Amino acid sequence: MGRKKNLHGSLTRREMLKYGLYGGLSAGLSGSLWLSGCAKRHREKKPNIIFISIDTTRRDRCSVYGYERDTTPNLRVFAEQGASFDLAYAPAPTTGPSHATMFTSLYIIAHGVWKNGLKLSPECDTIAEHLSAHGYQTAAVVGSFVLDSKFGYAQGFSFYDDNFDLAKATKRPRYWRGHRVDKGFDRRADDTTQRAISWLKKQLVPDRPFFLFVHYFDPHMSYDPPEPFLSQFAPAKDLPTELEKRFGKYDGEIAFADHEIGKLLETLGQMGVEEDTLVVITADHGEGLMEHDHIGHAVNIYEEAVRIPLLFRWPNHIPQGRVLSAPVELVDLTPTILDLVGIRPNSALFQGQSLVSALRGKTTPDKNRPVFLHRRYYNEGSRVGRTEVRGEKFGIRAGAWKYIDGQKKNPNELFDLSADPQELTNLYTAFPKKAAELASQIEEWKRLHARAYSVRGKISEEDLQRLKSLGYIE
Repeated sequence: MGRKKNLHGSLTRREMLKYGLYGGLSAGLSGSLWLSGCAKRHREKKPNIIFISIDTTRRDRCSVYGYERDTTPNLRVFAEQGASFDLAYAPAPTTGPSHATMFTSLYIIAHGVWKNGLKLSPECDTIAEHLSAHGYQTAAVVGSFVLDSKFGYAQGFSFYDDNFDLAKATKRPRYWRGHRVDKGFDRRADDTTQRAISWLKKQLVPDRPFFLFVHYFDPHMSYDPPEPFLSQFAPAKDLPTELEKRFGKYDGEIAFADHEIGKLLETLGQMGVEEDTLVVITADHGEGLMEHDHIGHAVNIYEEAVRIPLLFRWPNHIPQGRVLSAPVELVDLTPTILDLVGIRPNSALFQGQSLVSALRGKTTPDKNRPVFLHRRYYNEGSRVGRTEVRGEKFGIRAGAWKYIDGQKKNPNELFDLSADPQELTNLYTAFPKKAAELASQIEEWKRLHARAYSVRGKISEEDLQRLKSLGYIE
């Protein structure tokens, strides 16, 4: 990896990570106390971490959240053993931007990866870099060229498997988003699991904790689950429509990914490390299934496209069966994971917040916390499938209200999710004051967070207090 740019002083952020200076832990400590604390931390082995991302998986098609078809039996058992968030949101309905946010705890307007095919700046610190600096061996197995190392997602990983076998790939484009694809584009869930297990068993250094990121691509179009999942979720009626067949295949893809996650988790027990491993499972975005006349994602920021599963398990450290109903965002993942394992960098590095206190039942999360959403910019005349798209969109959910700002190119929309969870009735003209209030919050959020990776460390006291008052940081 390249050296981080030195923007704010004589030490780069990477050097500060290396020497343990983030978080202000050395301030006010004598040299002996500092060295004593470091020695103690080195003696105590930190827990292992497995971070799983399932592509294109909407919350309400997962049986762990009450879906009538048992698409996620393994996630259901997993949730009983740990904690689940009922109102978890992706920052965007797109894979690359969402993963950049997961890895950095920066919003899209800060890290700059606003669409697939853009490169994450080496100036952005990733969760893998933080963990590597604290002694973790780091590895990743990704399921699609979308997360290829050429796009910057491998920062901090010692092992990054993005070698897709052309013969086994389900997609074989020669070019994608302007980039030449000289190998396969993706791999199926069983291949992803096999490679992850292989790294765990063959390349693991026993005396060091590991961080393993695993990305399952399968629920993504085109839906093509293997048996028995294809037949298991096929429509029961005699003459199903083509859409019903297609949606059954989507459910089968989720079930296939769930099955393979079950195999990966079973391996932890076989290796005797289950009790010592924190596991986090989520998705990068959801999927439209014709709720708003669109199949797929990237176009809308309605609930079906951005509301996702989020589950944590760490035996004896996270209470079993805990369900949290307050809104959270994928921008919270990096600070939460680091906090859980006892690594606490300066909170100014992150735009998300740690959820540890809520996970452990020590605090009640804010049910009115604002959640922010972003739909990438499209040029005039662009089409995604059969849907014409243009311009950019921003959204906010605050309490029961959700506002989508069309940025002059698209209609502004306001929904009362308590009465209209499917977002069918636009109340923008009926409640102009509420719409204006939410629009103002979006503009303030943009002002405080846009391209923050280039100005972190220079946040004014006024802006810091404003961030705290709005609930963006603790």
